[in-house]
Formats: sequence, C-alpha cells, structure tokens
Amino acid sequence: MEDRMTAMKTVGIVAATVAATALIGGGAYWFYRRRQKKKDAEAEEAEAPADADDDGSDPVTPEERRARGHYVPRTEIDADVMKKFEEAFGGGYAPPKDEVIDHLTQEDVVLFGVESEPVPGYPETREEVLTAKVRTVERSVVRARVIGPVVHAEHHGSHAGHGFRVGDMVEVPRGVILLAARPKPTEAKGYDSQGKSAATFQPSHKTKKTYEIHPGTPYDLVMPYITEDIEWYVDRELVKFELIGTKGLHQQIVFSEGSMRGGVTLRALDRDPETGLVFVARWELDIQP
Repeated sequence: MEDRMTAMKTVGIVAATVAATALIGGGAYWFYRRRQKKKDAEAEEAEAPADADDDGSDPVTPEERRARGHYVPRTEIDADVMKKFEEAFGGGYAPPKDEVIDHLTQEDVVLFGVESEPVPGYPETREEVLTAKVRTVERSVVRARVIGPVVHAEHHGSHAGHGFRVGDMVEVPRGVILLAARPKPTEAKGYDSQGKSAATFQPSHKTKKTYEIHPGTPYDLVMPYITEDIEWYVDRELVKFELIGTKGLHQQIVFSEGSMRGGVTLRALDRDPETGLVFVARWELDIQP
C-alpha cells in the first residue's frame, strides 16, 4: 500500500512538474513573441514616419494639406458659376466702377469669386462667389469681413476647400469685385437676424477650451439653462458684445468690430431673488483680427 502511495505521489509530482514546465514554457514563448512584435513595430516606425504616405513617399504635413485658395478675376470665373451669378442679379448686371467702390461704407457689401487650390489628397478644385461686409476702402483693395453662407471652405471628398471662412477679414482686390451693394433695410430682430451662426460653443468650464472668434460674426453659446434673469459679464472694458436672440438653449451673440482683440472671458450669471448671483456658464474666447 505504501509503495502504491509513493508511486501515486511520484506520478503527481511528475504531472505537476510537466504542467508547470508547460506553463513556464508557454509564458516564455508568449513573452518572446510579444517582445519580438514590439521590436518589429519599432523597426517599422523607424523606417517609415507615422505621417508618411502609404506609398512610401515623403510625409505630408498639416500645412501642406491646409485648405487654401485665391481670388478669381472677373474675366476668369467659370462660365457656370458666372451664369448662376448673373441670373441671380438680372441680365443688366455690370461690375462696379471705381467711383462706386470709392464711396462704399460699412453698410455695404462686396461680392467676389474665389477658387480653391489642390493639395495632397484633394486634387479637384471648386469656385464660389462670396459676400463680405465692407470695413475700409483703400487704393487697391477693399478690406471686408466674410459673411455667410460659405459652402466650399473645407475639403470634401476629392475636392479641395478654398479656406475663406465666415468671419475672416479679407483684402479684396478691386479688379475681382463682381458686385457692390447695400442690403435692403430690414426690421428683422432676434435669432439669425444678423446671419447664421459661424460656430456653436459649449461652455469652456466643461470643455476646457478657448474658442477663436471674429467681431461682427454671430456665434451660438450652448446654455445649461435660460431664465429671464440671466446677466452677462465680460472681464475687459474695451470688449463689447450684443445678444441677438435665443433658440432653445442656444444664445446667439456677436462682438462689435470696435472690440479690443485678444483673450476675453464671458460669463452668464443667474440673479436668483433669494441667493443672489448664481454661476451658469463661462466661455473663454480669443477675438481674432
């Protein structure tokens, strides 16, 4: 009986030893494969940078892919684009003369053509007629701020975007101006009365982001809630803004052209009759030129 027990113990020890050896061997092999894969991956990264193209060509930088475009002279605008433009403004269309441009004011707008430029990955181009609100009239250009709508600013599919965005300050050469006009007076007030919002911003105290904005351009702020007792505060005296209107929990605002450029904090506070001012939301903004 004792010999049998000894034999069984021996078998158990052998079995345990075989199992342990298998586990160690399997673990060692797994560790070896993992280490080898890591070395192979590091070697591949060393040979081909992360931003290299699949064909092994030189890496393409974000700057090379940036949406960009140029002004299009009146005589070079695509026939289809020009046809739609002329149809919109009637058969008697004629480009403005210099004396008309000389007397433009900040109540006026200019229309001009732009074309996108091909960049890596986006070989096709687009043309678009844009509208901009006049800021100053100079000898060779009109400085103006782009207003919406803008359709082809960004890349899409195989088409390159032209990079002219709502809110951008542009210097439009006189020779590319298609039309100069004064919009009809309107009594429209409230949300979207000054154009569609260029962007919508969640509160910075949640996103930890600072948003770039332009003067004279509507933006939507996403409010946690809205009451009749909301009060607004900016932390710089030389920054002025206007509340345009409300739609749901979106509060639309626009900063004046006369506002000092740079960083500004905008806060919404709720004046509670019992507890006083209650924090609602905060936006960190950077006013661009």
